[in-house]
Order: sequence, then C-alpha cells, then structure tokens
Amino acid sequence: MIISNHQAAALSAREARVTASESQIEVLKTDNAAQAAELSALGSQVEELKRENTDRPKVAFSAGLTNSGKVGPFNTETQLIYTKVFTNIGNTYNPNTGIFTAPVRGVYYFRFSMVSYETALLGGLNMYRNGQRILHNGQYYNAGNEYVCNGVTLHLQKGDTVHMRLPNGWAVYDDDSNHSTFSGFLLFPM
Repeated sequence: MIISNHQAAALSAREARVTASESQIEVLKTDNAAQAAELSALGSQVEELKRENTDRPKVAFSAGLTNSGKVGPFNTETQLIYTKVFTNIGNTYNPNTGIFTAPVRGVYYFRFSMVSYETALLGGLNMYRNGQRILHNGQYYNAGNEYVCNGVTLHLQKGDTVHMRLPNGWAVYDDDSNHSTFSGFLLFPM
C-alpha cells in the first residue's frame, strides 16, 4: 500500500496528537494521585480534630444565689452557696458547697454579679482560688438597688477550686429574678 505525502503527514500529525494526549493523561494521573493523597491527609486531619473535640472536656456552669431575699450581714466572712443551678456541664460546680473544682489544667473565665436593695449597707463579694482571695468588689449602698459585676480569667491546675464569699458585715440580695449569680467556663485546656 502506497501512502501519499499528504496522508503520511496527516498520519504523523495524528500520531503526534496521540503521543501528546498520552503525555497529558500521564500528567493528569500524577496530578490526580497527588490530589488524592492531599485529600486523604485532609480527611485524616478532620478525623483527628473530631477526636480532639470529642476528647476535650466540656466545662460550664452558672448558678443563682437564692430565692429568699437578703443574705447577710454576718459577723464572719461567709461562704456563698449558689443553689439555683442553671447550667452545670461537666458537674464541676457543687451546689451543696458553692465550690467550683477544675477538672483539667487550663484557662477558665469566671463571672459574678450581685445586688443589694437596702440603704446604709455594705455589699460586696470576695472571690477565692484555693483558699486565697484573688478579687474583691464592693459598694456602699446609699441609693437603693446597687449592682456589682466583675469577671476574671484564671489559669488553673486540675483540682484547683474557685468560690465566692461574703465579707463580714456585708449583705447581698437575690430572688427569682436572679440578680446575684456565679458562672464559669473552660476557655481551653493546657
């Protein structure tokens, strides 16, 4: 069979296109394999993050003081027991003692609020970590309802405790409106 120059040139061009296509297919196969490996690595990272999130402790509590009105004044500094528990994820706040116990080493945020409604009374709170006062907020009530609120971020070790105390001679007030609260949560473990 005799092939003309024109047919030979066309055949040669087709062979060149097939060779180029085969080269492109190999490049695409290599790219596809690299993308598959990257996707697999990302899938492993997602699974690791899911495990970390599942294993990460969930800690949050919030409680109101009482429904019985005025608390104090007392002759000695008095432990406050916030009995109206709104949230206690992780069961780290003990509503029988008023004490939060850190379940893991980490950074925690605590917040409190309080109110008093009587004139001529001192009102305030002390926050303690492991039996040492770390924060005091107070106010002399001379115009009816006075509110005091504050918050603090603490680096705690596992087993550290945080609680609130009423200074001697001072008073707070709470009722079903939950004016006086104590709350905390884990920001992140360390």
